[in-house]
Formats: sequence, structure tokens, C-alpha cells
Amino acid sequence: VWVVAKQYRDRQSDAADLALNRARQSYTQGNLPLAQTDLKRVITRFGGSAAGSQATMLLAQAFYEQGKPDSGLKVLSDGKPSDTDEAAFEALKGAGFEQKKDYGQAAERYRAAANLAKEKAAKDRYLADAARALTSGGKKDEAAKIWSSLANDNASPFAAEARVRLGELIASPATK
Repeated sequence: VWVVAKQYRDRQSDAADLALNRARQSYTQGNLPLAQTDLKRVITRFGGSAAGSQATMLLAQAFYEQGKPDSGLKVLSDGKPSDTDEAAFEALKGAGFEQKKDYGQAAERYRAAANLAKEKAAKDRYLADAARALTSGGKKDEAAKIWSSLANDNASPFAAEARVRLGELIASPATK
């Protein structure tokens, strides 16, 4: 029974990967209508799997590229991320809110992504995204706190950018 169950799971995984690759190919060729149909099919058939999770994110991204952030956010809200994609789901939600110019909500999603990220570089990238969204939303003090923490961490790949952004936020024009 175990062997038969494993073979079934392997076949399902292979079928999911094949369907996802077919949808990706349509997407990269610029055939968005076909890609969207294929991605929806993968999500419906393999939701909750790694392929279903990837298809959900790719479909949301396709909607964002078409200037339809509400549709992309709905896809992500209805979707089921795999364990490895939870942080990326939140970050994509942040990108959708940013596209809608809801910078406060975008920063929240980016912070949630940072909390879910397992690698330090990913955490720092999501925090930098949150700081950028806060800056765009006019919350410069909150952004400065994030940039300051990143600037003080020399191991962060975003330390140099953080120093520049922090300088931009706290600099004042010289008087004549």
C-alpha cells in the first residue's frame, strides 16, 4: 500500500510540474490569456502543492502586469501557499497593495513576509521593501527606523542602500 501511495504521489507531482511548466511557457511567450487559463487549471487541480502555489503567484503577477492589482490580490487571498512560499505570498500581496498605492498595507505585508522568511537576506529584502513603501506613503520616521537597523548590520546585503536611503530621509538642505 505504501509503495502504491508513493507512486501515486510521484505521478501527481510530475503531472503538476508538467502543467506548471506548460503555463510558464505560455507566460514567458507573452500569451497571457492562455497562461491565465493554464495557471487557473493548475491551481484548481493541484492547489496546496508546490506547483499550485507557484501557479498562484505567477497568476497574481500576470494580473499585476496588466494593471489589475485587485484581481492579483484576490488570487493570492484565495490561494494556498506551500510551506516554502508563505513569505513570497505575503511579499506579492505587498506588491499588489503598493500598485494600488496603499503603502501602509503594503508595508504590513512586507513586514509579514520578513517575519515568515527563513533566510536573513530574504528578511532584509522584505524589510527594505517595507521601508520603501513607508517612504512612498509619507511615513518617513517609520522608514528611517527600518533603514537604520539595516544600515547598522554590516552583514546585510542592504546595508549600503540603507545608509543612502537613511541619508536621504534625514538630510536637510543647506542654508545660504
